Amino acid sequence: MRATGFAAVCTALLLLGGCSGEEKPAAPPVKDAAQLASAAAEGTQKARSSKIALETTAEDGRKVVVTSSGLYEGPNSKFSMVAEVAGEKRDLIFADGVLYYHLSDAQVRELKTDKEWVKITADGKDALSAANGELMTNVVETLDPTRTIDRISKSGKITKSEQADLNGTATTHYVLDLGGSPAEVWVDAEQRPVQVNLGKTTVKYDSWASDVVIIAPPPEAIGDSR
Repeated sequence: MRATGFAAVCTALLLLGGCSGEEKPAAPPVKDAAQLASAAAEGTQKARSSKIALETTAEDGRKVVVTSSGLYEGPNSKFSMVAEVAGEKRDLIFADGVLYYHLSDAQVRELKTDKEWVKITADGKDALSAANGELMTNVVETLDPTRTIDRISKSGKITKSEQADLNGTATTHYVLDLGGSPAEVWVDAEQRPVQVNLGKTTVKYDSWASDVVIIAPPPEAIGDSR
């Protein structure tokens, strides 16, 4: 949606609970990591969707920047992504448990196909899976806040919690110890993650409960990456 003027923007945001003139206070802190994971999962499932921005560095040193929309449906969660890996951008869709990679014109010619999409996997032997399958599978798992915070909760312990303003949003900020490695989680008044810092990875969430529709590519557009 594009609109001009503060009034027009606020009219739209009022439908989503924004521009109310009174910001909701941050949620009271929970006592342990398991409660944090449970509260964040409930907030995520209630909102069902968000926009996501992820930045990380792969083990091989490649910089990864991802912008995504997420639709959270438990094990059937879906993501539509634009991933920039070492300066090269590519569209990907994760739906129905499958990761789809959009081919560039050069890749279409190289594979001698008329298809726009291929499936890639973490353990695939084809060139595209070998280059990006494991990396992007890990990215998908990290984009899902329920999975990420659940993993943190199983090995982490809350060492500090405080009320904090994060880019204008009232949040509860948690610092966790993951057996010597730090992690940080910020959640809003509805217990929805706003930001997660985990090692070299930073994930930011906004536009919760926005309209998101993610559909897998049609079968006729999917080719073989081998």
